[in-house]
Amino acid sequence: MNEAIRYCKKCGCELMSTNKHKLCDSCRRKRAENIRNGLLGAGGTALSFLLIVVTNGKHGGGGNKA
Repeated sequence: MNEAIRYCKKCGCELMSTNKHKLCDSCRRKRAENIRNGLLGAGGTALSFLLIVVTNGKHGGGGNKA
């Protein structure tokens, strides 16, 4: 078996020969966490926007009642 030594694309650490990914486990976990946090932030923003639209719809949404 003449396998080349593989390295993580992000941090450059040596990968185990059984690893089928291009990133090490640590970099993969960090990437998944960033994606998860980004989706939660986007979902929270969309939910708050929806809440504002629904609330304005129930209460007339006219605004300038002076």
